[in-house]
Amino acid sequence: MKFKCKVITRSSRNEIVGLEQEQLKQTKFDFGDDENLPTIKVYLTAVPIKGKANKELIKLLANELGISKSKISILKGERNKEKMLEVRN
Repeated sequence: MKFKCKVITRSSRNEIVGLEQEQLKQTKFDFGDDENLPTIKVYLTAVPIKGKANKELIKLLANELGISKSKISILKGERNKEKMLEVRN
């Protein structure tokens, strides 16, 4: 499954907030189309230096989903606050 993620770094907590505001009213997402993927908002305490925020993001998502960190990968946006992620079975 692919989805987008908007990361806010240097926060006071690590937390998955939920869907972006404009997507809250949507009832259906097209998971095959990269433009219409759902976007979740995530707060991280890490700083975006040397991949620390990316590592913390993957760790947080893996813990929340109850899966291994190796099943989550960043497809696009490693150096951006907006990322595209993939979770493999």
